[in-house]
Formats: sequence, structure tokens, C-alpha cells
Amino acid sequence: MTKRPILYDIKIATGIAIILVVLGHLASRGEVGIDLYINLKRVIYKFHMPLFLCLSGYLTYYSYNTIKSFNDYVKYVKKKLVRLLPAYLILSFVFLIGKYFFIENIDVNRSIFNILMYPSESSSGFLWYIYVLFLYNLCMPIIDYIVRNKFLLFFVVSLVLSSFITFSKIISLDIFFWYLPFFIFGCYLVTKRESYMTILNRFGLFVFVLFVIWGVLEYLSLVNVPKNIISFFAIVSVGYLSSIKIVRSSVLEKIGGNSFYIYLFNTMFMGAFSVLLIKWLGKETFFERFYFLAPFLVIIGVLFPILFHKYVISRIPILKSLIK
Repeated sequence: MTKRPILYDIKIATGIAIILVVLGHLASRGEVGIDLYINLKRVIYKFHMPLFLCLSGYLTYYSYNTIKSFNDYVKYVKKKLVRLLPAYLILSFVFLIGKYFFIENIDVNRSIFNILMYPSESSSGFLWYIYVLFLYNLCMPIIDYIVRNKFLLFFVVSLVLSSFITFSKIISLDIFFWYLPFFIFGCYLVTKRESYMTILNRFGLFVFVLFVIWGVLEYLSLVNVPKNIISFFAIVSVGYLSSIKIVRSSVLEKIGGNSFYIYLFNTMFMGAFSVLLIKWLGKETFFERFYFLAPFLVIIGVLFPILFHKYVISRIPILKSLIK
């Protein structure tokens, strides 16, 4: 198997995307006294996961080798099963146990059922991404064929499906189909990388300026652009930022290269530190000083998962084999 070149711009874009994910996990939408952050979170939530799913599609298809037989497909599925599901199950049950001991009225049987069948409603709902990414990987042979042969048609069909049809939440079908256009778009960009880079060079700055203007207006609640429209502006804007001459950024590349571990553990570390700070300072004081604490919590959410993987998981054989 030919080793593919490292795409540093995609690593940087992934680094930007995962930082946005961490920012979105800082505090819940219902907290009072942090309106500036809540408004920022509302803007981020308009595009951060479509952006992340597009980059996931890009990286998935970039590393994908065309499957030529059923045996190849079985081997492929086993590889993805080992890569994604153990991490999903381990973290899901860690959060379930934590909520069982610290939150009353947890229905354990229902929680386990949700982990397996309704990921977005489980004790660790944010881990739906890993569950859905696994489903996308299962469909890669079909996506591979479509992207190479009937991309435009399938892209339009997937947009219609995601925009006008409500799917069941079972096995996250609702999420799967809503984000499918962005995942497919990421796959397609791999096949048109040279053309895409040319477009970024010519029009990226213009799109980025429009995106920033939208962000300000959305923050001030002066506009309300649909999520599935503005997300494509975000994809081009972040693509432009990651491809201009001010890069390479070793920090963003490092963050992007560890995005899987950051996604898994950022909530755990930020949540733990937030609980400790609330107990130490009191809830009212914590939120009064939220804007001073937020940068440190973001650093914790980004840095600690990387360190945790490097110095703990990678040194414990069973964990190293399960969380890759």
C-alpha cells in the first residue's frame, strides 16, 4: 500500500475545527451571566460540526483503498470496528458510571440501551460523532463509487434528504443523513484537490470576509442564515486559512493530528476542572469569572487529552490496543 503524503493544510484545518468543538463544550447554553459566550457558542454551533464532518470525509476518503472483494470489505470493517467502537463504548460507560454516582435518577438499563441504539441521547451524547463516523465508514464502498461517478447527483439527493426528511434517531440515522452532504463533500474535495486549492487561492479571501461579516451579524442576532448553507462558507473559509502562506503551524498541526483524542477526552477534563473550580470558588463566582477561566479551560481541553494519550493510554497495553 502506497504511503500518501501528509496534507498539512488539512491537519491545520482539523486543528482549527477541534478547537471550535472544545470552545463549544465550555459551558451549557442555559447558564446565566455569560451571554457573550452563549452568543459565541450559538454562532459556532451553526457550522463547527459540518466543518468537522467535511474534514472527516476528506481524511477518510484520502486514506481509503478501493475494496475489490467481499473479503476485503470484511477486513476493512473489522479494522474500523477496532479503531472506533472500543473508544466509543469505553468513554460512554465512563460517563455513564460518572453520572450514576454524581447524578440521581439515572436509569442504567435505559442508558445502556441508548449507548447502543440512540447515541445522541446517551449519557455521553457528544460521542455520536464516533458512532456516525463508523456508519460512514461502513458505507465507504458505496460512497467511493458515487463520488467517482455520480457525485453531483448524489450530493443534491443527500442535501434534499437532510433538509426535508426527518429520520428516526435510532442508530443516529437522523444525524447520519443530516451530515451526509458534508461528509460526501469532503470525500469529493479529495478527488478535486488541485482545482479546490486553485479556487481557495482565487476566491478564499472573499469568502472568508463574507463569513466573518456573517459571524458578526449572527452574533448580534441580526441575521439567521440556515446551518446547512453557512457551513459551506465555513468549510471554504477554514480551508483558505489553512492554505495561506502564514502556515505551516506546528501547534495547529499537532492539535489536528490529535483531534481524535481531543474529541474523546476534552469534555471529561474540562468538566472535571470546572466541577473542582465550582466547588472551590462557588458556582456564582465561577460564572462571574468565567471569561478569565475560559482560556485556561480551553487549554486544558486541548492539551490534557494529548498528554493523557501520550503518557497514560499509550503506556497501558490494553488501553493502547483499544483506543488508537
